[in-house]
Amino acid sequence: MLNEPRTYRHSPFQLVLLFLIFGVLAVGLFVTWDGDYTLMLPIAAIFGLVFVFSLYSLTIKTTISDDEISTQSILGTKSLKWTEINRVSGRGHAIKLHNMDGDVTVAPSPQLAGYAEVVEWIGGKRPDLFSPQEYSEMTKNWYGYILLAVVALFIMGIGFFFATQSSEGFVPLIFFLIIAAFIAYVTFSLPKSLNLEGNTLFIRYFFNEKSLRANEITAVSLNYTQTRNGKNYFVRIDLKDKKYIRISGVGPNLPIVFLVLRNWHRKHAMIGQTIR
Repeated sequence: MLNEPRTYRHSPFQLVLLFLIFGVLAVGLFVTWDGDYTLMLPIAAIFGLVFVFSLYSLTIKTTISDDEISTQSILGTKSLKWTEINRVSGRGHAIKLHNMDGDVTVAPSPQLAGYAEVVEWIGGKRPDLFSPQEYSEMTKNWYGYILLAVVALFIMGIGFFFATQSSEGFVPLIFFLIIAAFIAYVTFSLPKSLNLEGNTLFIRYFFNEKSLRANEITAVSLNYTQTRNGKNYFVRIDLKDKKYIRISGVGPNLPIVFLVLRNWHRKHAMIGQTIR
């Protein structure tokens, strides 16, 4: 229960830094430009679009109370009472909440500080939307495999191109082949599907399968690693033997996968404790 509404937003320092960077770039461009100023217009337009998009992203915030969830940006505010939420959707790390008519949606930004906590609040307020029976099978999107395959083939193509240009071309060829092999390894080492059958979770990979009972799992959490492009979220399944399994890229989207697995684990772990 929340004593008062809780707001999740970007750091004000990021907003100040945005204005500072674009201000310096704008002044520098104007001072150093010695050509026709009409040619500057397309460049200024591009800078303007990037600035507006960045400003929009940094002014997004999410507010959660006991009654509702709302998102706010420079374009306005969208709100839904917890009881009005009819279904959830989304792709990747994002989750979107829909009302019955589908004319109002609330989508918290995954890049917000505290986004994992926002997802947990959604699951706590509406656990019925993340039923293990409804999402008993969750699979990886094949588009991701196709994209990674194209990238790997492109990198291999670059390597073979360099190999044909000189007698020493085998050095970059080996380098690019290692990169392609690493991409293939990451692709095939990640789970391609999750299946829930009673108190057992089946994790299927390309070449093998692993089964886990609920009482073998100590916790299910939503974690992230910070990258240059922002936060990269994943579901972490901690096991009793101190090992853990990392889940990412499985559909319908990561927050749904996390909340479904958490509901499943809580239900069956409690049953196991009651039986003992």
